Amino acid sequence: MPRYALVPAVLVAAALVTAPAAVAAGPVTTPAGSGYTLVFSDEFNDSTVDSAKWNYRTDQKVKSAQLPANVTEGGGVLTLNLRKEQVGSYAYTAGGVVSKQSFRYGYYETRAKTPVGSGWHTSFWAMAGDGSTTFNPDRRTEIDQSEINSSAPGSISQGVNAWRPDGTKTDVGRKWTNPGFDTSAGWHTYGFDWNESRVAFYVDGVLTNTATYPPSLDTHDYVNIWLTSIAYETVDESKLPATAQFDYVRYYQREYYVDNDTPADYGYSETGTWLDSSLAGFTVGNSSRYSQTPGSTATWRPNLRAGGTYDVWIYRVPSTDSAARLTVVHNGQTSTVTADYTTGGWLKLGTWDFPAGTSSAVTLTAGAATARADAVKFLPAD
Repeated sequence: MPRYALVPAVLVAAALVTAPAAVAAGPVTTPAGSGYTLVFSDEFNDSTVDSAKWNYRTDQKVKSAQLPANVTEGGGVLTLNLRKEQVGSYAYTAGGVVSKQSFRYGYYETRAKTPVGSGWHTSFWAMAGDGSTTFNPDRRTEIDQSEINSSAPGSISQGVNAWRPDGTKTDVGRKWTNPGFDTSAGWHTYGFDWNESRVAFYVDGVLTNTATYPPSLDTHDYVNIWLTSIAYETVDESKLPATAQFDYVRYYQREYYVDNDTPADYGYSETGTWLDSSLAGFTVGNSSRYSQTPGSTATWRPNLRAGGTYDVWIYRVPSTDSAARLTVVHNGQTSTVTADYTTGGWLKLGTWDFPAGTSSAVTLTAGAATARADAVKFLPAD
């Protein structure tokens, strides 16, 4: 699987909002629960879009061309300006932004207001990509928190698409939610909490849908955040120009996964000789690594945003090693654990106290048998 890089004179809408108060830096309670820590946010309080955080959506799809010039920031909001404007064969222009940084499990949230007048498809969603196309061949996970057609502003589509390399997909847990309000008439909060077995969707803090998926579905890759609106149906030109607006976007993390093929700087490293394996890792599309050189090491080092007590698990890709040696560094101490790799799957190594930051680690040292490396997870011990 390719490694994704970790990088993290137009109309301005009249209906703007006061920027929200700063978010606490420590663990907070979200609609999904407690113990979440803010990792990424944009409050859209500047006068221009932060190019260090965002790519523009620039594809041409359905009925509109997406233009960077249609995206503005001011008055505490991000505004997507929707216009009747000819670009090639497209009669309308729209826009959006896509986060340069990619993320995995955690709670994602925005506050938004959709356009007035039919014809526009406004979305808060997550998928691997940079905005140049919605058909990135590397995509596997697509999480649609809210897909809202402006012809039906009281209905929200929520669900997960599991994409395959051949471009086909499985639609998981799709549900049309009727929140009881017009999404174009005021500001509302949209969030989703993603973990290894499901995605839970929230509107104004209320759980509205849960999409569960079996381990056989490849729905676990790193994703970028998309805030977009495109022309999708027959456009009511009497309501143009129109706008879609976002007050903020935030991503909170609670569980920490480190994988051998995660984006750069997510904490996996090796010494000695390791090679790509044909055996899958803990998800269908993830590769694993192996070593037959004694003394070679694989290390998983999380960036824990909050100190505390964590259960530590390692994913075993089966091998002939019945006594693999692992060391766990926690709070300046080192514990040694022996793991049986003749059986695959997640194995709990133990529970320890860990400080915030990157000083903690799990290391596998290759011995006489073939060593196999894939993923380690740190889960808060509730």
